[in-house]
Amino acid sequence: MTRRLVITFAVVAALLSCAGCIVTRSAYDVKVREVETLRDAYASSNREGSRLAGEVETLSKQVAGQKATIEGLSTRAKACEEEDPRSAAK
Repeated sequence: MTRRLVITFAVVAALLSCAGCIVTRSAYDVKVREVETLRDAYASSNREGSRLAGEVETLSKQVAGQKATIEGLSTRAKACEEEDPRSAAK
């Protein structure tokens, strides 16, 4: 009887340990998929950040160019006002 009990216990222990391995393995696989998804999202975020940084640089250059154009036009307008005697009468 004792021998049968030991064998039964060993079989039950083996079954339980395998079930634990299956659960642990599937949980591991879920975490691996989560990590891969997060890694892909992080890479996509980095690409988008780089693209936006380039866009900001381009727009900054455009703004600087437009400011220079405005300053040049303002200078020309002041010069024209000073040269035109009719504008001084206003």
